[in-house]
Amino acid sequence: MLTTTIELEGVHNFRALAPYPLKDGGRIRPGMVYRSGALELMTESDAEILTAKIRLAAVLDLRHPDELTAATPRALAHVHKPLSLFPETISQEGLIEELNGLYGPGPGPHRYFHYLKIGADRFAQACELLSAQDAYPVLVHCTAGKDRTGVLLALLMDLLGAREEDIAAEYALSNASIERLIDYLESTGRELEGTRDEIRERLATPPERIAGYIDLVRQNYGSAADYFQSVGVEDDRLERIKSTLTEPTES
Repeated sequence: MLTTTIELEGVHNFRALAPYPLKDGGRIRPGMVYRSGALELMTESDAEILTAKIRLAAVLDLRHPDELTAATPRALAHVHKPLSLFPETISQEGLIEELNGLYGPGPGPHRYFHYLKIGADRFAQACELLSAQDAYPVLVHCTAGKDRTGVLLALLMDLLGAREEDIAAEYALSNASIERLIDYLESTGRELEGTRDEIRERLATPPERIAGYIDLVRQNYGSAADYFQSVGVEDDRLERIKSTLTEPTES
């Protein structure tokens, strides 16, 4: 399995989007897209890696304003692009209650698919940012780095032509960071209900969950490209993303 996990001291679930092979040939261009959980506990050593080694050009922060309890790390403030996938007109707590009422507690394919409806304009804006060549390398993150980040990057991988099993496998890689996620949530004052095992199970990222979400995208829109077009993203932007993020496979 392809994986490019990079262990940072204060950032959980950080990794690069691997050079997965594409169904029509070629592969995802490596070193362009990174993903992670929240950044506020990053250390000076982490900042050095992100700014001097990886040289991030943009940090796409998908969190709701209610989650922004600390300032963006100074080292990344100049490239920080806040873009909540959820409407700011409702509190994060109220939104979670609404989603729980519709789909039950915890993430699932239909809950993820609902993100595309309530955040349609935000997904279009994300696509606009990703179509700019000077946005790369880009880091996409939320709090855990698995749900909102996973939903957007699964769409991106489908747009690029990744295989379904690779989209699912990429999502499942977040399982390796669950312990660090729990530690992060506890250290930042979140109250987590249940035993450690119960919490771990709730935060897991089974591959069939994101596979079910992509199935819903295809059943309702046809493909990620069709979804993006339905929310107003022009074809030339989609083509720029594909040309920027794909490359021929070396012979």
